Amino acid sequence: MSQWKKILYSLILLLVALLLDGGLTAQLKAVFTTDVGTIVPRLTVLVLLILSFYLSFKHIIWLSLIMGFLYDSYYTGYLGIYMATFTLIAYVILQLRSYFKPNLLIYVLLSVIVITLLEFFVFGVYRAINITQLSMQLFIVERLGISLLFNGIMMLVIGYPVDKIGQKVVQKEEIRFKR
Repeated sequence: MSQWKKILYSLILLLVALLLDGGLTAQLKAVFTTDVGTIVPRLTVLVLLILSFYLSFKHIIWLSLIMGFLYDSYYTGYLGIYMATFTLIAYVILQLRSYFKPNLLIYVLLSVIVITLLEFFVFGVYRAINITQLSMQLFIVERLGISLLFNGIMMLVIGYPVDKIGQKVVQKEEIRFKR
C-alpha cells in the first residue's frame, strides 16, 4: 500500500475516534456523569496507541501532532496541551513497541498506563493555569478511576478491530521493530 494511503486511512480512523469522543460525551452526558464520578472517553488516545505499533516513527509523530492540534482546537481552546501529550504518548509507545508484541492484553495494560499519565498531565496543566479548582483527591476519586475503567472496557471493545485495521494498513514486511 502506498505511503499516502497508509497516512490517509490512519488519519480517517483517528478523526472518527476524535468525533466519537465528542459525540459520546454530548449524547450520553447524563450517563457519563454518575454518582461515582465523571467518565471521560479517550478513544482518540486508544486508537493512537494501537496505530503506534504499526506506523513508522515519522508518520505517527506527525499524526499525533495533527490530532493533538485538532483535539486542542475542538475541545479545549488552549493550544498545545493535548498536542504535546499525544506526541509524548506516541513517542513512549514507539520506544516500548520493540519490547511488546501487539495484542489485546498489551493494548489494555498500556491504555491504563497511558490514560493515567494523560489525565495527570492535563490535570496538572489545568491546575497550573487555574482552569480547574478540583483537588488532587477529588480528581483521583471522581474522574480518574471511572475513566480508566471505561476506557479499559472500550479498549477491549475496539482493540481487536482497530488492530486488524492497523495490520491491513501496514503490510507485514514493513513491520520492523527497532531495537
